[in-house]
Amino acid sequence: MTGPPRLSKDRVKKYAQRFATTRISVLGDIMLDRYFWGDVDRISPEAPVPVVRVMRRSEKLGGAANVAANLRALGIEVRIVAVTGDDREAGMVRGLLREQGIDDGGVVKVAGRETTEKVRIIARNQQIVRADFEAEGGIGDEATAKLFDAVSAHVQDSDALLVSDYGKGVLSQDFLKRLIAAWRERGKVVLVDPHVGHFPWYRGATVITPNVKEALGGSSLPAGTRDVTSEGAAHIRRELELDALLVTRGEHGMSLYHGEGEQSEVHIPTVAKEVYDVTGAGDTVIGVLAAGLAAGVDIVDSVLMANQAAGEVVKEVGTSVLSRDGLLAAFD
Repeated sequence: MTGPPRLSKDRVKKYAQRFATTRISVLGDIMLDRYFWGDVDRISPEAPVPVVRVMRRSEKLGGAANVAANLRALGIEVRIVAVTGDDREAGMVRGLLREQGIDDGGVVKVAGRETTEKVRIIARNQQIVRADFEAEGGIGDEATAKLFDAVSAHVQDSDALLVSDYGKGVLSQDFLKRLIAAWRERGKVVLVDPHVGHFPWYRGATVITPNVKEALGGSSLPAGTRDVTSEGAAHIRRELELDALLVTRGEHGMSLYHGEGEQSEVHIPTVAKEVYDVTGAGDTVIGVLAAGLAAGVDIVDSVLMANQAAGEVVKEVGTSVLSRDGLLAAFD
């Protein structure tokens, strides 16, 4: 076990220069995040709930689309492969993707399906309530085949595949098994932000990035296990045939388990001093990690960059991304 090495701004700058020639494909569940911002000055006469006087509205990319937005903000060329419904929200998602220069040619419309949408009402920078609109069940064989063809077409000229699994029915075990095998056979990096019920689906990936709760709930560690120890991490890596496991620990930072020997376990303390909202922080972590690995940065330095980036985005209320310049400034 060893403490985290230091990462200088000069080294980060050299790494970031590679992002402009890096290409990453993102696969997963995309969402529309809508925000209603306002103030509260009275309680409703209809029920004991606050009345929010809405002053402005905003829309942002969520889920896998937020991961893609994080990558694009770093200057990386991004292609996204995902599913939407054939509704107004789908058009809003596509518009936001195109505004940010993200290739949406792999986004498949499924008639009759509802585009996943999360609506948040915020007053005085505090979230009052969230409403979720989403489809249930899988996307069907035809849409799955289109997704597989779209992401398979990227394997030759993409540097990495990032899978963002929010468990909304877009992905399946057989689908991911074939996909991971195809990308790894060509020597490509495959990263997964996992859904707790789908851990066996990710066998053979390069690295997955669960939080502690997800790692404990998704693996076959003994019932009652309260933390991911060195032995538990080794078990998960063997079980899923992973090159590495990155466990995010909130205010306690991150733990990277990779390779063998004394240098195989690295614990990195959090750098966040102000935490206003953790929404989307996991998307930023895996996005920056993917950027580093796809650009040929070693995994420890990639995790250090991801940890620093997470400390920046939690300062903002709502889903946010960190630009390349913002990443560099974080190392001042």
